[in-house]
Amino acid sequence: VLALVYYECPMLCSEVLNGLTGSLKGISFNAGTEFDVVSISFDAREYDKPELAKSKKDSYLKRYGREGVEGGWHFLTGTQDSIDKITNAVGFSYKWDEQTQQFAHAGAIMILTPDGKLSKYLYGIDYAPKDLKLALMESSENKIGS
Repeated sequence: VLALVYYECPMLCSEVLNGLTGSLKGISFNAGTEFDVVSISFDAREYDKPELAKSKKDSYLKRYGREGVEGGWHFLTGTQDSIDKITNAVGFSYKWDEQTQQFAHAGAIMILTPDGKLSKYLYGIDYAPKDLKLALMESSENKIGS
């Protein structure tokens, strides 16, 4: 599961991560065992540093509430070049809005195959656990959604 967010986001990104966490709690699979979750900040400015990523990880692991999943949910930061490579590869667009001092972007999570190919987008901020579980099962078989 790939979640492209930025950790200083005042609204949508937290909703995406909250929705993802709720869905993860609703399925029997465990992060780190049957799948991994990778949350990557697309904010390369000074704000989203590794310390903030660690704080977010601690917070969401506590919310997830499952033992032994620490190695299965990653919160990453990166350089603008590395962020551009991944956002371009999965077709995720975002743009800094000077007026609101926020990034404008869609709310979504992506499901990838074991080989790292994009299998499916789940849009919005609320992902039905059954949809997430089915998407994980399909992607594990290298199925690509339309």
